[in-house]
Amino acid sequence: MAVYVCQVVGTMGYAAPEYVQTGRLTSKNDVWSYGVFLYELITGRRPLDRNRPRGEQKLLEWIRPYLSDGKKFQLILDPRLDKKQVFKSAQRLAMIANQCLAKNPKNRPKMSEVLEMVNGMVESSSSSSPQLPLRSVVTLEASQDTETNNKKRTMDQKLGESNWFVRMWRPKLVRTC
Repeated sequence: MAVYVCQVVGTMGYAAPEYVQTGRLTSKNDVWSYGVFLYELITGRRPLDRNRPRGEQKLLEWIRPYLSDGKKFQLILDPRLDKKQVFKSAQRLAMIANQCLAKNPKNRPKMSEVLEMVNGMVESSSSSSPQLPLRSVVTLEASQDTETNNKKRTMDQKLGESNWFVRMWRPKLVRTC
């Protein structure tokens, strides 16, 4: 009799519940993870932070009571953001995140559909108001540093555009073995 042991691997806080239970990866697992990522952008918090008080350590559990009421929703916005400027965009982003975080994987959209929703949100934001935070389109260019010959990433942005998304995104170097 052969016994197979399935080991779940991944970053804590991003794994979809069905992946944790079964160990089977699907594209819908990635959609779940993207929903978690969207709430990271909105809140400025990590999906799992043991340095926070007990009821605030797990991002998805912490945000749940704040989602149904607009006044409460403001309480989860990253304090580094101008709440007046980003409120509607953050709510729209939360609606997309909620679809990604549907308990039943069959009810989650495909990643291509999520991309369409986010792009549509960005386009509607840019056409309706030049001050909405998701208006800016950031491009990364590799540039040579003449002194050290190291490649650097630079972000080009048009003047007058909000860059809250850029300020929040902090790439991290991850070592894989």
